[in-house]
This record gives sequence, C-alpha cells and structure tokens, in this order.
Amino acid sequence: MNAYREPGKARSIVVDFDSAVPLYRQIADGVRALIARGHLSEGDALPSVRKLGGMLGVNLNTVAKAYRLLADEEMVVLRHGAPARVAPPPAGEGPVAIDDLSRRRLLDWCGRARLSGATEESV
Repeated sequence: MNAYREPGKARSIVVDFDSAVPLYRQIADGVRALIARGHLSEGDALPSVRKLGGMLGVNLNTVAKAYRLLADEEMVVLRHGAPARVAPPPAGEGPVAIDDLSRRRLLDWCGRARLSGATEESV
C-alpha cells in the first residue's frame, strides 16, 4: 500500500496494489473523498500528475487517467499547462436526491464501516 500525504494537513490518498479495484479508480476515489470531507475545496489545485505518481509509486498515465475520469464527472477542471483544480459545485436548486439503490449502498457501506470499528465521526 502506498500513500500520498500532504505534510501538516489531513489530506491523503492511499492505493492498495493488491486490491481488485484499478489504481486509477482508487486515486479518483481518494480525490472524491478529500472533496467530500472538505479537505479540498473549489479552486484548490491537485498535486501534479508527476508528483502524485511519484509519491504513490504509480505510472503517470494512471494518475492522468484518474484525473480525466474526475474531469468527465465534472469534479475537477483540467487545463493544459495548468494544475488540475477542484471544480465548482454544479449549479442547481438545493441538494441532489439519490436513488434507492444508491441509498441502500450508502447505508450498507456505513454499516460495514461501523462494524469494522470505525467511529461514527470518521464514517
């Protein structure tokens, strides 16, 4: 397992080379989690592809693929020659409703996390 940890901050992305989840997905999930926890906000720059790849011990193309996935999801903004940045939240009217399947998956995940010993605050 390798991790990117920003010194002095509670920001980290962890990849597990033994996981069945592709590395680029693990990286994208890590960035999404940082955004969801409020550790990254609109306009914040992400580490360069080279820096993050080096710190995680993964190929630069893997990081680039993760960033492209996040850009396709409109989570980050990519501009040639500029750092990837957290995108502004989508314009909308209030919170987005989630479907029943997503709600069940979320509750299942929360339950598994609590059963594995995670605190309510960390979940």
